[in-house]
Amino acid sequence: MRTETTISDELATFLESGLAISLATRDGELQPDGAWVWAARVHDDRAHVTVFVHEQSAPPMLENLAAHPEIAVVFDQPTTHRACQLKGTFVSSRRARATERADIERQVEGFRHQLESIGIARGLMEAWEVWPCAALQFRVMESFEQSPGPGAGEPMK
Repeated sequence: MRTETTISDELATFLESGLAISLATRDGELQPDGAWVWAARVHDDRAHVTVFVHEQSAPPMLENLAAHPEIAVVFDQPTTHRACQLKGTFVSSRRARATERADIERQVEGFRHQLESIGIARGLMEAWEVWPCAALQFRVMESFEQSPGPGAGEPMK
């Protein structure tokens, strides 16, 4: 049986810094499905995370999560390829609040800056539709190192 994992302060800062984030679910036939995540918020209990997807991406994810509440989210920093994966159990969804928009946009801007740092022109990112978002909360059950090199794929300590 999987047990809850706790997110360190350092990891929480990384997860909320503006990264390439992707969400994975599975449908009723166990086929993978995914969505782009614009931002993440680690809850004060360090056991729950809320991810923010564009509201148009949410319906298929929510349909999948209703049948199979398992969720996986990969966080990758483009400039260093530091990466981790969080796996957990879906808890709830809601529309993102207007008060959360500034933080979502801050994280998207951080991600844009990361991409510019590796040579991707800002103009290629200007058409991104970030708002409105849906907020999907999950309980983190496992965390894995995904950075290339020794320890990749191992549980995080």
